[in-house]
Amino acid sequence: MSCESPAIAFDASAVRPPFTGVQNAVREQVTALLELWRPGEAAIITGDDGLARLAAERQAPVFACPPFKAGTAVRIAWQQLCLPRLLRQRQVSVLHAGAYTAPWRCPVPYLLNVHDVIAIDHPRLCSWRNAAHMRLLLPHSIKNAAVNLVSTHHGADRLRALWDIPSARIVVSPLGVDCERFSAPRSWPACLPFPEGEPYWLFVGNLEPKKGIDILLDAFARQPETPPARLVIAGRAAWKCGVVVDRIRAWTPPGRVVWLGPVAAEVLPALYQHAVAFVFPSLCEGFGLPVLEAMAAGTTVIHSDHPAVAEAAGGTGVSAPVGDADALAAAMRQVMASPTRRSELREQGQAHARQYTWRRWAETALPLLRQTAAGGG
Repeated sequence: MSCESPAIAFDASAVRPPFTGVQNAVREQVTALLELWRPGEAAIITGDDGLARLAAERQAPVFACPPFKAGTAVRIAWQQLCLPRLLRQRQVSVLHAGAYTAPWRCPVPYLLNVHDVIAIDHPRLCSWRNAAHMRLLLPHSIKNAAVNLVSTHHGADRLRALWDIPSARIVVSPLGVDCERFSAPRSWPACLPFPEGEPYWLFVGNLEPKKGIDILLDAFARQPETPPARLVIAGRAAWKCGVVVDRIRAWTPPGRVVWLGPVAAEVLPALYQHAVAFVFPSLCEGFGLPVLEAMAAGTTVIHSDHPAVAEAAGGTGVSAPVGDADALAAAMRQVMASPTRRSELREQGQAHARQYTWRRWAETALPLLRQTAAGGG
């Protein structure tokens, strides 16, 4: 097999700043696959300089695409109009579509990463642009995929319920976490604007409706003043976050709710490690990768009982019903009141997180790609 005609192409065109959970997952998936691919076996389709450098280090061809700084709509147009021609020109045998959609008229069989179906199940929790393009392209992409890769059994159930996809064309492959990176001891985060050692609750994620931050703020308001724990929110302002941002900025007393904005990847392990607990009140998710990150860091996790999140947590966190601020507040009080329980949950969570690696994900995906490339998909 020559480097000019790799059998496999991985569409990582979705990887671009600002990096979201899906984009970070795709980047980690490509990185893990690069460890297993034979030289020249597969190419990366990307406009991200970091991924291109990594591919070059691993002697993997790069099919360059624009960086799509103008946004998702431009990327989707390129995927639908230009990617099929690229696949034909490069004589690719199979495409791995990294983020939700594939070309409508894809000239080769493809594996599809279905990160979630939130735009179908809960369109009100998505921007109208995201909901529109997902409702147009996602069902067709799923129905025509040789294999749909989902990260939870809940996700597999949704594909069967929504579109009657045969189980033979659905493979559950959970996402991974770099336990070594998150568990290595870190000093107090310099980005925190309060003295070292003060207790705080932590939330990590974009500020958008589906994350349930309004529920978290309601639950935090119900916490006792002693001990005087703060709430730290790390994430970028996203779609329809104005009301939440206004609540944070108007919080009294000032400084008790701290919004850091987006934080660098190298800061996250320290933020997790020094928190009393990580609180994840999402209304819906495809997986809930921050739950695993927090557990890998040795942090107690309190999470909503959404099926995908509960599946990711594996019974090693404290759960509260979706959207129930009173129950979430009670869970937070329970965790704060019992250092012994926090210690037990930290140990259980770390043991659980160690089962989830990106290499394990890649070892599931690669045989499927090779089988499909050989005509067995």
